[in-house]
Amino acid sequence: MEITGESTTQPSENFHNIEMNNDDSADEIEDWVEVVDDSEDSVLQSNDEDSESDTGTGEEQPFGGKSMQQCIADWSVDRGLTHEDLNTLFPILNAFTPYRFPKDARTLLGTYKNGPASKQIVPITGGQLWYHGIGKCLQEYYGDVQPKVPNISINVSIDGLPLHNSGPTQFWPILMNIWETPEVPCLVVGIFCGPSKPSILEEYLRPLVDELITLSDNGIIIAGTEIRVHVRAFIADSPARSFIKGVINFNGKHGCQKCVVKGEYSRASHRLFFRGVDAQQRTDEEFRSMDVYIGHHKERTPLLEIPRFDVIKDVVIADRLHLIDLGVTKKLLKGWMSGKMGNCTKWSHDTCLEINALLDNLRFPSEIHRKPRSVELLPRWKGTELSNFLHYSSVVVLKGRISDSEYNHFMLYFCAITLFSSVVYKAHWPEAAQLLDKFVVEFSTVYGIEYTSSNIHNLHHIYEDVNRFGPLHTISSYPFESKLGRIKKSLRHGYKSLEQCVNRLAEQSRRQKIAIPVPTTPLLKIKGDKVQLRLDNSFTLREGHRDEWFLTKNEIIVKFSSAAQVGPLLSIFGKYFTCITESYSYYNSPFMKNIYEAKMSNLSTTNRVFQIAEVKCKMVAIKTDIPDSFLFIPLLHTLIR
Repeated sequence: MEITGESTTQPSENFHNIEMNNDDSADEIEDWVEVVDDSEDSVLQSNDEDSESDTGTGEEQPFGGKSMQQCIADWSVDRGLTHEDLNTLFPILNAFTPYRFPKDARTLLGTYKNGPASKQIVPITGGQLWYHGIGKCLQEYYGDVQPKVPNISINVSIDGLPLHNSGPTQFWPILMNIWETPEVPCLVVGIFCGPSKPSILEEYLRPLVDELITLSDNGIIIAGTEIRVHVRAFIADSPARSFIKGVINFNGKHGCQKCVVKGEYSRASHRLFFRGVDAQQRTDEEFRSMDVYIGHHKERTPLLEIPRFDVIKDVVIADRLHLIDLGVTKKLLKGWMSGKMGNCTKWSHDTCLEINALLDNLRFPSEIHRKPRSVELLPRWKGTELSNFLHYSSVVVLKGRISDSEYNHFMLYFCAITLFSSVVYKAHWPEAAQLLDKFVVEFSTVYGIEYTSSNIHNLHHIYEDVNRFGPLHTISSYPFESKLGRIKKSLRHGYKSLEQCVNRLAEQSRRQKIAIPVPTTPLLKIKGDKVQLRLDNSFTLREGHRDEWFLTKNEIIVKFSSAAQVGPLLSIFGKYFTCITESYSYYNSPFMKNIYEAKMSNLSTTNRVFQIAEVKCKMVAIKTDIPDSFLFIPLLHTLIR
């Protein structure tokens, strides 16, 4: 498109991380999931290291007025110090400071304030269960502060967590977060510990279900205010979903939890596959009858007793982490790389080197914290790396390195998942559903029917979940997986793992939380000749290829040069492309939304003034195979219009 005229300014809203003592040792535990946020106990947080805070007046008390003892306690919990570390520190502090600390760290941390952990744990078939409760979690978190909303809808996550490489011990935590207030961290409702998953579903879920019934009927009093609590969704991976619903596993012939499609077994490939996207949808009423879906049920689940709960619609399958990133995206990459998926050609050594070079040259915005790694390390890629590859790298990296039919087929998937990832594209979600259905149906043609696995089939059901709950990130297990990683990291040895975890959670719950003020945005920060403009807590513009590109609502791509206060308004100065084109050289589709190609030679030589109200999103600049040309793709979480 040709850019000739000036854009108009429209008003808009501002944009909205060794030795053993009595209960702890230093056995090293390897993380198995990525920890996304290391500061979960703050009531309010800022993700930007450079964020400015109000230094206040000299009358303000440091550290929120906390005592020296409480500061040490909070610091030790934040840093994961062992009790032995503190017990060797306290005599030094007592000798050289006027402050007095107890002989035992457990006194300062209040580890056993509610009694020994062993008294809070009950034996059930197959292991032990510690059930803390939804109400206690909410009351401990809020304390004397009233919640911002009168009604709370919670997402509940259940998953297995292996603890040790040398033994079968595992946790099955019950986690929750609050949909209306995403700043509240994931809270631990309960934990089962045993050598395998809970043996009897009824024993495991009964305390949770009973409390949900009570909360739904009577609510809960927090800071003197009655709050109603209900379940928004259960979020889990495929094995955990099958377990809590009491149905056969995802790889069974009647394993689909959304429709009655029957899996077929391929004797040639020894795989179970699912054909088509036109099977009858399951319903809550027929599921509850227990005699309609023969072959699907294993046992009756207590979840059926939760008030106003649809066991089909409210147990989601569109989990971004497991279904899309670690599921389909990783399956495709492994298939292309190994050549072991249908008739696709194995990537040669030279092709892998080309792809690695492209990935190494990528300069993602600072909001994306992980630099792309080589494809040889694909088995170790985290979910976020696979997500970033799908949305920002794949369009350029895969072009010419897989066959045209495979590329065009993949782009159906790319466009659909992109549309489902932002509420800005909600009007196009029905079309995204059609794209995914086409991708699922054509998968058997491109790769072979035997590769149409449960994950491929479940793409057909994403639209149902997204249409009910919202964009993919709102029903994602990413925050819960991050919490699982922190739970595992809190263990210090293999003895009495559940008691250790309960003690650590008790110590964390007694931290004095201080609200960290988040600076008002937009925020202009100037250091010498460097100018940084933060439009919100996850959208920063500054000079440098990573963070200098943005798109206006009039579809102008701008290179940020500077910003300044001009009268009552913050104005942005930047060079702009006089000519940009749709990304037709990569894929000709009306659903390649806001994706453009541009040549650096078409960048204006002079700056132009833009108002913040004109900004639509931040852009990721990807160097293409064409000299002087870049592909610009929206940074999804920054889209506002």
